[in-house]
Amino acid sequence: MKDLIKKLLSPRARRRILDFLNHLWCGFCKLLPLRNRVLFYTIRANGRLLDNSRAVYDALDCKKVVFARMLPHPERIKPLIYYYLLTSRVIVTDDYVRYMRAVKLRPQQKLIQIWHACGAFKKFGLDAPSRLTRQEELATHSQYTAVAVTGEECRKAFAHAFGVSEDICLPIGLPRTDRLLQNAPEMRDAVRKRHPEFRGKTVYLYCPTFRDDPEYDGKLLKNLDVAEFNGRLGGTHALLIKLHPQLNSGASLDGTVDVTSEDIGALTMICDCVVTDYSSVCMDFALLLKPCIFYAFDLAEYQKERSFYYEYEGYVPGRVVTEFGKVL
Repeated sequence: MKDLIKKLLSPRARRRILDFLNHLWCGFCKLLPLRNRVLFYTIRANGRLLDNSRAVYDALDCKKVVFARMLPHPERIKPLIYYYLLTSRVIVTDDYVRYMRAVKLRPQQKLIQIWHACGAFKKFGLDAPSRLTRQEELATHSQYTAVAVTGEECRKAFAHAFGVSEDICLPIGLPRTDRLLQNAPEMRDAVRKRHPEFRGKTVYLYCPTFRDDPEYDGKLLKNLDVAEFNGRLGGTHALLIKLHPQLNSGASLDGTVDVTSEDIGALTMICDCVVTDYSSVCMDFALLLKPCIFYAFDLAEYQKERSFYYEYEGYVPGRVVTEFGKVL
């Protein structure tokens, strides 16, 4: 049947039919009563909440449901997404909810943005290059009831990036920061149990951010000289790699430990030093007064593509290098 439909209808015609059916379904969902539940929506991992959303989930004693799936979403699950979005009294997200461009929430509903990144570092939303039109970007964020930001200094940047009022940008900090500063032993011990190979070693964590270019992303780890790291630091140090969820390259490099699936909060607690480029993970390490090294081998290009809210080299909490040998 699927093959027959493809033969009879053009991709454009199929898209129009799907959009019409989704529109009808959303109209029906709006007739259903609101449920007293909190929907946790994330596109940052499959089947689980990452540390920021998990901290809120664990703190709430109420009816909760989780939708956690990275993009793209298959058509068959979109009706379920629309159902949860349009019948949950509260929606909590840590990233974009693309479906907000197509649906209008009811006045009784609340949409809470607890953005995944600490501080205002590299530009995002309306301030960054996007495949979306400005109207699409605005529609993505216009229905927020509240936006949690790290501090007073960040309110202006978040309001501008999302196209919302500063009044709803609340300087209450990120949910995961509490556990981070409490140095939660269960988080630390769980990671160490899963990775006994770096116990007793000085641990470097490499966390590059994505460049929004699949071809470039696929070559990103080639800038990492694992042989030099292991040759100079031998068995006393371990190099861990955690890739951004949107990176398209694999993390399997001989001589390193792949911790891409681990939550950043626990990694921050067990690692001695972070090596990053433009990732806001540096803010978490700075909170714990741990050293940060900024391996910014393509800084000029990244500034042209994305840019920052502050002057990069004067803002980052650590030394900036452009050659891997100077990281060590």
